[in-house]
Amino acid sequence: MATKLPNGRYRAQVFIGIDDSGKRLYKSFIGDTADEADYAALTYKLGYGKRVERKNVTLRTAMRACIESKRGILSPATIVGYEVIERNFGAFLDTPLHKITKINLQTAINQYMFAPRNDGKKGTRSVKSVRNAYGFISSVLKQNDINVGEIVLPSPKEVEYATPFDNELTQIFAAVKGSSIELPVLLAVFCSLRREEICGLRFSDVDRKNNAIHISQARLRIKGVDHIKDPKTKTSRRTVFATDYIMSLIDAVPRQSDEDYIVKLCPDSITKRFGESLTAHNIPRCRFHDLRHAFVSVLADHGVDEKYIQHIGGWASDAVMKRVYMQLNARTLQSKSATANSIFESFLQPFATD
Repeated sequence: MATKLPNGRYRAQVFIGIDDSGKRLYKSFIGDTADEADYAALTYKLGYGKRVERKNVTLRTAMRACIESKRGILSPATIVGYEVIERNFGAFLDTPLHKITKINLQTAINQYMFAPRNDGKKGTRSVKSVRNAYGFISSVLKQNDINVGEIVLPSPKEVEYATPFDNELTQIFAAVKGSSIELPVLLAVFCSLRREEICGLRFSDVDRKNNAIHISQARLRIKGVDHIKDPKTKTSRRTVFATDYIMSLIDAVPRQSDEDYIVKLCPDSITKRFGESLTAHNIPRCRFHDLRHAFVSVLADHGVDEKYIQHIGGWASDAVMKRVYMQLNARTLQSKSATANSIFESFLQPFATD
């Protein structure tokens, strides 16, 4: 229990061990109220592996302890995502762990999906957001040896991609020419780079002699702070090859050292400016990530070796590349349909009449 200090605040302590001289060691937590101090101490005890009475632990406390236990291990973006879930899920998180059941958890997940959003966006939460929230809660319950069984989650919706093909890419290239996002756009289309990979490029990653660019890290910005992380997958650490024009754009970027970032924008700024360019030039909307879809789909449409596409894009196998990133051009679809129809029509010939 927290005790009141002379300055009016409260302190709770957690026993963490004994030093070499036999002295008992404690970690102190200060709060404006006794509840705040006790809450901080309990969260620490959970993360530190100390045994606590489950009746005193709410799901929210367990979630915060889980977050703290994984901070520095998981990516900053994942941690922020967990914190958003903890902040927005609602009053159900204040349920003691021993009172959580399959029924009340199912009800809470349903309510979370349809509850009014507090991020300014309209409509219900996405299927992905709901499934992510359940995934985190399920992980927390498992960490505390609680199994309530499987619940019913909304099925993932089929995504309709707006992949730009030949003519659309020509329009996009013209729209961004000379702007701050021309280089990011070209790197996404020609080299299949993700936003975070583009933002993580340094001049030292460029082999000017061979027009090669080495992808070794990604950069993202969270709450105004840049974070460097490894590429998304092992095969995302790769070498791509750029055109002379792309190299000239890189050479034109001011720098003080080879460790400077080539693209100064953060990923969200790239997305925002890309959308603004499309709107300003009356080009149908698509995501910046759809340019990576264009890399796969356009090259496949033009008969480029799929192994090359897979390697440059950084996919470990062609399964995801084909299932998610490869779409058919409407022109190609029509042409291939004509060919297919002609094959079946040939079987009609023996029965055709004049």
